[in-house]
Amino acid sequence: MTLLRPSKRMLALVAVVVVVCIHIVFYWKPAELHDVDGMHRVDDELHRAGDELHRVDDGLHRVTDRPHDDTNGPHTEFPSLIHHHMPIPLSSHWSLLDKLFGPSTLATKCHDIPIPSYYWTAKDAFTPAFVALPNAQPIQVGSTVCVRVIVPAKPQRASVVYTPMPDTPWDSILIDMVGTTNNVSVPVRLQMTNDVRNTRRDDVHVYEADVELRDADEYRPRGYIEFRDAEWNPDGGLLPVDYVPEPLYVPESARVEAVDDGSSMYSLDRYLELPLCTDPAAEGRWIHTDMLPFDPHLVPEPENHNLVWLPYTCRLQRITYTDFASCLATAYPLMHWYGDSNLRRSLKKIVSMGDWCSFNSTSNATETRSCLCEDYQDPFMPFDARYRELIIDIDQTGGQALMQPTEFALVPDNTARVYLHKWEGLSTRNKPAWTQGFDARITPQYGNPQVALISLTNWDAAFSSRAYFAVEMQKLLDYVQVEYSNYTQLYIRTGQYYCCRTDQTPNAPRAYSRLRNAYFDQYVIDAFRERFGHSHVIRIWNVAQVSERLPLSVRKETVKCPANHARAEVVEIENQILMNAMCNYFEPYVPMEQASVGEEDDLETDQ
Repeated sequence: MTLLRPSKRMLALVAVVVVVCIHIVFYWKPAELHDVDGMHRVDDELHRAGDELHRVDDGLHRVTDRPHDDTNGPHTEFPSLIHHHMPIPLSSHWSLLDKLFGPSTLATKCHDIPIPSYYWTAKDAFTPAFVALPNAQPIQVGSTVCVRVIVPAKPQRASVVYTPMPDTPWDSILIDMVGTTNNVSVPVRLQMTNDVRNTRRDDVHVYEADVELRDADEYRPRGYIEFRDAEWNPDGGLLPVDYVPEPLYVPESARVEAVDDGSSMYSLDRYLELPLCTDPAAEGRWIHTDMLPFDPHLVPEPENHNLVWLPYTCRLQRITYTDFASCLATAYPLMHWYGDSNLRRSLKKIVSMGDWCSFNSTSNATETRSCLCEDYQDPFMPFDARYRELIIDIDQTGGQALMQPTEFALVPDNTARVYLHKWEGLSTRNKPAWTQGFDARITPQYGNPQVALISLTNWDAAFSSRAYFAVEMQKLLDYVQVEYSNYTQLYIRTGQYYCCRTDQTPNAPRAYSRLRNAYFDQYVIDAFRERFGHSHVIRIWNVAQVSERLPLSVRKETVKCPANHARAEVVEIENQILMNAMCNYFEPYVPMEQASVGEEDDLETDQ
């Protein structure tokens, strides 16, 4: 008797059935079926699984019913089908299996949800990188959802040149949880899972993050891979790699609803009940003015897309620059500012009483190149941007640069004085070297300030290696310790957010990348907190997160600005965050000779 040879279609279907049966035997949790609703959900998933298998069957049928070509061998079409013709990518079937046979539906934190073993077998030839929400059940506003990204092994692309920073991933993945109604973007800050395979260049990489959702809406993950093989880190003189994003597959089921039972402190209806903001690093979100349940004039002005920045745990009030000048004269009559052109743009707003690049300005239109990106060449009456050191007095009528006074610390009544030191970070681009001013001593010349504001990262990530920057940072910390007693509050300004491109400046491209800039920011913050966290008030003016949480389409507009400056409307919002932090939180000014410098335990430290 002649045995019938099974068809390829039959073999494929048998293989799928076997996989499903294995998972039923080893992973099925009968206790989970005690809940009738849970049984209904499983039944629904099984129906959907059947639909998925029918689609696979149809795809197999269309291919395997074609005339057979013996010259290609009996098994050449199936790999082609998997890679090119299968209607649903393999990752969607994995997501389906996770929902059917995965971890307990009660777990919400990533560390409580096991990682399926077959994630580690993903190969780029068979499946794209994909996103998984292992527990996508509805959550209460203020709770977290676990987000995972699986990047299959792709050894043929491995570069032996680029390497990641310590404790950073091989892959740079930009991903947000985006509200389908309010369009709120919540960044997903992925971390490597605790597995040795994540440290290997050519292995599968699995990342995860617990993402807190604080606005009621349905959320979906959106994003892409920016770089693989550590090419996000052109350190030590390496050239930036072209920005060619790689898509992430997001299953249709990857969505989660955050619901508000009416008691949430994050509700927009309760925003005006929140305390005034004193933390310049308070997290928030961008909301369109049309969605505000209160008068938009009660909060700072919107940016150019009519989006307003609203922190979650505190309330920003709209502070006029006249009131800010009065606040400075009362609480911070003497300040030292160290920074680059981004700080210059901030100061232009302050000394012009908000007139620079405003809608009411008689000299600038908001859509000019100066307001959108680069203002270095433009004349500005209150001070000359080309000077390395400036002394600026600010009162309720505006600000003006001065010739160096004989007694710097003797500030006129109702006036605040700023010593501005323009630098290119701690990089070798400074002419003269940034250390020169500190070597000549700062405070004996320019007084003991209430605030020292220090801005780094922008030039450092662009032109300094990590090793060089670490050495220079130690020098800066030593200088700060010598110059500023615990009487002086330390404000640390992050660099500007960077994304969606690599720098292509001829001859001297900047080594920017989103992940690299974020690494430098965190390095600076950690270094200052470690050295001065128990002796000084440290406040982080986090301008990076403000732009990071804009919708991705808005973030991409910065591609037009090689200098990576924030446009004037965003500068205004950054300033409002600083002004609220400084003026909603201060004690009456006490002259230096009356201050209790040595009693460290009485100082509040912003950790």
